[in-house]
Amino acid sequence: MDVFLEQQPDWVKQSLVSRIAVSHPLRSRTADELLAEAEALVAQGVRYVSVRRQQLQQIDSARAQHILSDAGISVSSLGYSGGFTGSMGMTFEQAQDDTARAVDMAIELSARSLVVLPGCQDMHTYRHAEQSIRMGLQCAISHAGQYQLQLLVPTSSVMGTSRDNFRARGPFLEWLENSTGKRVQPLIIVRGENATCRLPGGWRKGLSGGGVLRLCQKCQSYEWNSRVLNRLLRVLALKHSETGSLPISVE
Repeated sequence: MDVFLEQQPDWVKQSLVSRIAVSHPLRSRTADELLAEAEALVAQGVRYVSVRRQQLQQIDSARAQHILSDAGISVSSLGYSGGFTGSMGMTFEQAQDDTARAVDMAIELSARSLVVLPGCQDMHTYRHAEQSIRMGLQCAISHAGQYQLQLLVPTSSVMGTSRDNFRARGPFLEWLENSTGKRVQPLIIVRGENATCRLPGGWRKGLSGGGVLRLCQKCQSYEWNSRVLNRLLRVLALKHSETGSLPISVE
């Protein structure tokens, strides 16, 4: 599940709480499944979903967008693309081309954002890996052009392997902000396999700038994630919370 702030211009003066939005991961892999799932999501009051590109292999992206739009559901994020350092089995040029195709699909879906896995340092020097990632992200932004599509770069692995994650020197959120500008925002991974989990330093700034908090405690345990989500929303609603690392009980 993803948590982010809606960025409607006419909502600028409203409270943070009124802007909190939650996106649920889409499960469907066929058009028929999507029709049924969209109906169920509407009944639950869900307005946003996150989608993986693999899911759209059997659902044409235009068809998926049509089904979701008719149901009043928007795509918050599309995943995944990237791997600019070659650590995910593609050359830089192949990763660049694949990300361009993902950008086109995200635009077709009217998605709010595209998740880009940068790739790890692997056998490169730190400087070369960083330059490759920056160039890949900048090319994706250029390809998106004037479309209001954000790129989300995860703060840690989302695939369960270090090969999809770049270990920046210094605070990751600061590196991301200094490297890529406002069109690229953090996908802040929140895990809680232990009794408590913690939000990383700078999470409020990342969230307010357009970033996303992704709950990845137990990918298939939606009840568990919902419990953590409720606690996370209460943390976000606190008016006098200190900026920085805050505990979220999952008991």
